[in-house]
Amino acid sequence: MQFSLKEIYKDYFNIGAAVNPASIKSHKDLILKHFNSLTCENEMKFGNIHPEEKKYNFAPADKVYDFAKKNGLMLRGHTFVWHWEVPKWLFEGADRKTALARLDTHIKALTDRYPDIYAWDVINEGIDDRDDVLRKKTPWFETVGKDYFERVYEIAAKHLPGDLLFYNDYNEFDPVKRDKIIKKIKSMQKAGIPVSGVGLQCHLGFNHEAQFDEMKKGLEKYAALGVKIHVTELDVSNYSFDDKKKHQKPTFDQYKKQVLVYREFFKILRQYKNEIETVTFWGAADDVSWLNYCPVKGRKNGGLLFDENQQPKEAFYAICDF
Repeated sequence: MQFSLKEIYKDYFNIGAAVNPASIKSHKDLILKHFNSLTCENEMKFGNIHPEEKKYNFAPADKVYDFAKKNGLMLRGHTFVWHWEVPKWLFEGADRKTALARLDTHIKALTDRYPDIYAWDVINEGIDDRDDVLRKKTPWFETVGKDYFERVYEIAAKHLPGDLLFYNDYNEFDPVKRDKIIKKIKSMQKAGIPVSGVGLQCHLGFNHEAQFDEMKKGLEKYAALGVKIHVTELDVSNYSFDDKKKHQKPTFDQYKKQVLVYREFFKILRQYKNEIETVTFWGAADDVSWLNYCPVKGRKNGGLLFDENQQPKEAFYAICDF
């Protein structure tokens, strides 16, 4: 008898998966057995759902939303503001006031159509990886200005309860970036700007050398903010991000290391069950993982718990055995 992730972790946190209209069909049984929370992989991103100012493409997101509702699954919203997936019209001829007004209209349209989403990634990946605090190479910073975080969250708070507003980012356990994320959230809290949660992407394998002590330290520091914590995009790549070789498949030793990372990371997550609300994998199984085309298109990566035949891998059993 195969274990069910959502049942095993029912006393710890929700278990989620990123999905799309195709995978909710092809992986329906797997999703319903193991997951109780879903995230649209791309269907709610600005450029996909709102390609023209007077035109919305709700149909793909509607399919995921309806699937979740029909099957009693929760749904996370991803995402209002990002430096990618930005439609051309959004900043054409736009000054600060116009850009924010267009964003206001966009957020209202999405929150009116999907009223019972339990968390929204308001800004995604807005903190700089290097010297600056904010990412500056984004039309949001360039057009709205250095206070765009504050203005975006104020707009989101007009249309959503204050406890649904998340900030989401990667490299969240790197000490330098971690502290910048925390500094920004603290500054907004001090100014009375609602940020109710932090989304930790946890694409762990890209750094390849898992620093478990830094993970623990990071979770402690994020929890100290008094916000909800979601793991939002979990996978464990079998290749470092700098490895651009087109391998055929991961080696046995790579998979053994992946098992170790999953086992130890979930051991840490369970220790913080009172602070963590949801843990979401970025994909349901290896055949529908973004790692198959990033950073190397067509390379088999195998970063999730279920293989290309939707069968559980050793890493699956490793996080179930506690």
